[in-house]
Amino acid sequence: MDIQRMKEDLRKEYPFRLELHAHTKPASPCGDIPPKQVIDTFHRAGYDGIAITNHFYATLFETYYKAAGKKEALDKYLADYHEAAEEGEKVGMKVYLGAELRWPHLANNDYLLLGIDEQMLADVYDYMNADPQTFVRDCKSEKSFFLQAHPFRDGLTRLDPALLDGMEAFNMHPYHNSAIALAEQFAEQHHLIKTMGTDYHHEGHHNLCATRARTLPKDSFEVAELLRTGDFICEMTGTIFLP
Repeated sequence: MDIQRMKEDLRKEYPFRLELHAHTKPASPCGDIPPKQVIDTFHRAGYDGIAITNHFYATLFETYYKAAGKKEALDKYLADYHEAAEEGEKVGMKVYLGAELRWPHLANNDYLLLGIDEQMLADVYDYMNADPQTFVRDCKSEKSFFLQAHPFRDGLTRLDPALLDGMEAFNMHPYHNSAIALAEQFAEQHHLIKTMGTDYHHEGHHNLCATRARTLPKDSFEVAELLRTGDFICEMTGTIFLP
């Protein structure tokens, strides 16, 4: 059996490379790179699409954005996405709207949300002082995909798997121990779809990974549908594997 040939065949069958977890500056206070530069970095690295998943939580709007209400908070949050989308249009790269949610009583837990548009994000805003259970019950759309990010970092707790569509089993942030073996095992045990993300924040973050798809999603909803089907493969530092 020619393993290398099999890998090359998989690359051809799943030709489109996507990044599903990326932050930009200034929307995420932990991000160092402005949207245009993030898009250019991933475009040069051969990616076809990227989800902009900046942090989205109540204290961020109040203390970092210093927003005077919902409209200003959303405008500041979406400014980075719009800039990224504009740059993506110029270079021929899809840019998808996403968010990394956090709730007050679970201050260290993060949850990625894909399969949304700007109106839906405005609805999500109204639930950021509640809890993930209430959000899933009363707000989350069936078109969305909701997953826990890097669930086994120190100090984090796992959300009830029944509330999740998936789990970020493979988080490749180079400066955190995301305990990906534990995350992968947990996701497998609870029959959660396993996703991968670079968790891009900083210049020189070279641990880029990719979710490879048969077809290129046209928007955030098609990214969510791709994840729900499980019909994708993962690539990390050139290595192909099935999640």
